[in-house]
Amino acid sequence: MRIPRGIVAPTAAACLALVGVVAAAPVRSGALRPLPVPDVQYCAAVLGHVPGADGRSPLLGRACSPDSRADALARSEGVTEGAAGGGARAVAKPADRTLLLEEYKDVDYGGGVIYSFYGDAGGCDATGYHLVNYFEVALSVSSMKGYHDCNTVHLTSTLGKEATLGLPAGYLGPDFNDAVRELQVFHN
Repeated sequence: MRIPRGIVAPTAAACLALVGVVAAAPVRSGALRPLPVPDVQYCAAVLGHVPGADGRSPLLGRACSPDSRADALARSEGVTEGAAGGGARAVAKPADRTLLLEEYKDVDYGGGVIYSFYGDAGGCDATGYHLVNYFEVALSVSSMKGYHDCNTVHLTSTLGKEATLGLPAGYLGPDFNDAVRELQVFHN
């Protein structure tokens, strides 16, 4: 089918004019705002040493706090002050827990600690502890430090890749930076 010449030029001019109007349209100011920055959160998890049937360390408690790591640990233990009925619940005190690993937001331990893992049976041995990150944390971890004989970590990425690194690890590598779903921290 052939289009008459008298229609092609006015149609092309109209299309170009419409493109110019769209390109010159002002952008709404809301579209240029940066994404909101989440409030600082300190998160802690307390793990049992003996793995369950799935091979993971049992999760004894997990909590986050806007105030401090100590508060997050206390919350993960279920400690409450002035609970109804006259007092706090009787649980192991946070001081009885052993710090195993801290995950940092940025490479070279920058950006602050975003997650701390504690063990209920002391530091690491050859078995260690199997840890699982919250999804939001898994997508934010860039470096980590081990404590109390936790000098090695076996990582599993959000895409299922695996690698073993020595601790401390100032950079997790391209496959694990902002992609640490699970990890086994142990003494090697």
